[in-house]
Order: sequence, then C-alpha cells, then structure tokens
Amino acid sequence: MESGTGARISSLVSAFESRRPQGLKELGKDFIEEAVVKSDRNMALASVIAYALYKILTKEHLLSSRAWPKVSESIRVFLLTAKDAAQENDENNFSRAMQNVIGKIEAFDDEMSNYARNIFEKGKMKQASVAYAMGLSLNSAAGLTGADRVELQRYIGATRIHDEQPVTKGIEERMRSLREVLGR
Repeated sequence: MESGTGARISSLVSAFESRRPQGLKELGKDFIEEAVVKSDRNMALASVIAYALYKILTKEHLLSSRAWPKVSESIRVFLLTAKDAAQENDENNFSRAMQNVIGKIEAFDDEMSNYARNIFEKGKMKQASVAYAMGLSLNSAAGLTGADRVELQRYIGATRIHDEQPVTKGIEERMRSLREVLGR
C-alpha cells in the first residue's frame, strides 16, 4: 500500500464530512490520475468511491431522505477506519473498510434512487474512461477500476471523454513519473 494513502483518504473524509461535492469530484479526478501513474488499485477504488459520493451529494432527494443521516455516518466511520488502516499499512482492514463503504453506497442507492441507479457502477465507468483517456488500454482501465470491459467499451464509444480530456502531462513528464515509480 502506498505510504500516502492514509492522507488521501483523510482528504476524502474531509470533503465528505463538509458536504463538498465538487471537492469529492476533484479528489476522484486526482486519485484516478495517481492510480494510472502508479497502477494503484487502492487509489482507483478511492477514486470511484469519491465519484460515487459526489453523485450522491448532488441529489437532493437522497440527502433529504430519512435514511441518509445514518448511512452517511456509517460511510464516514468506514472511511475513517480505512484511513487508519492505511496509515498502519494494514491492507486487510483497509480493504474491508473500503468494501463496507461500497456496500453502504450500493445498498443506499438500491433503496433510495428513483431515477439514477447503480451510482457505484457508473462511477467505475466514469473513472475507467478517464484512465483510458490518460493512455491506458481498455483492458488496463477496466482492470484498474473493476469496470466491466464490454460496458466500458460501450461507454467510451458513446461519450467523447477520451477526446475531451486535456493533456495535463506531456510524454516526457509521464516517463519521468514512471521511472520514479519503477525506481530507475
């Protein structure tokens, strides 16, 4: 597990606690970029969670439901547990806590969503398409985020995100980052 994962999860908790959907969206973008550069599945998972929480926080009917306060508190506690586990480099407890967050998101989505369903699955597609736009192959992008490869291919074909993603790093800077990760 990356040494900075705990700090990144802490920033996710902070944005979630303060109900800052745009902050969550930005973290999701930052996390997926880092996940691509470092081939870090934990960071990809954090990216999908950040994006799913962003989507939830932008839906007033979800936030005003009677179930939300209890669900959001559970998500917050599981995220804090994940942060602590990451800081202690405890991969098992980190994974368990993150799976609990996913379970809460999916259960809440199934129970409450009238118009938007499968928020977490859609988050996987969105973040995988960003990874694809950054240069990963379709299979690598799907594998990194856990997205279904066939569905991802359909999603990418239907959207233009891979054409719209601005190039934030040139090839030289990407190669430098890759060499750092590989220790060369």
